[in-house]
Amino acid sequence: MDYCRNGDLLEYIKNHGPLCEDKAKRYFRQLASAVQYLHALEIAHRDLKCENILLTINNSIKLGDFGFARHCIDDLGECILSNTFCGSAAYAAPEILQGISYNPKMYDMWSLGCILYIMLTASMPFDDTNIKRMLKSQLNRSLCIAAFKYWRKNCHHLKSLLAYLLEPNVMQRATIDEVVNCSWLKESSKNNKDNV
Repeated sequence: MDYCRNGDLLEYIKNHGPLCEDKAKRYFRQLASAVQYLHALEIAHRDLKCENILLTINNSIKLGDFGFARHCIDDLGECILSNTFCGSAAYAAPEILQGISYNPKMYDMWSLGCILYIMLTASMPFDDTNIKRMLKSQLNRSLCIAAFKYWRKNCHHLKSLLAYLLEPNVMQRATIDEVVNCSWLKESSKNNKDNV
């Protein structure tokens, strides 16, 4: 395995604070590309979190810890739902917290939304000390409402992406291909010099 001298993303954010939008975009683009590769192979990671994103010396990311990864289709090409609670509660999607069978790829998508939020705010999107309250906050979309009022007014594409990733309705949540092709990742860096 490659040596990732700069540690993990959570450690980096704890030491340096939130990432500027350009850096967050660069890291998130790399992460989305890695997840797109996995999902194209019908593999879900199921433990995406900042602690599993490692930083190399040249500011690239490496995705690690595939202990909960699994295939998403059976031998007939049918989708296999998961029943196992995997990963960390702070990154868990509402369907996981509700204990219902879930699409493992869509769990990855929710976790990507949590990671992006942490990159930009240096705080966890949901307080996992009270799971019932956390689930209620997720289902009410209260995170997006609270966070968006503090961010700069001209970051419409970023707000849309986060809302689309942290969508409690699995049928309306962004897929990895939609994320990779989203407007925020395609925006020019010169238009985004402000920090979030």
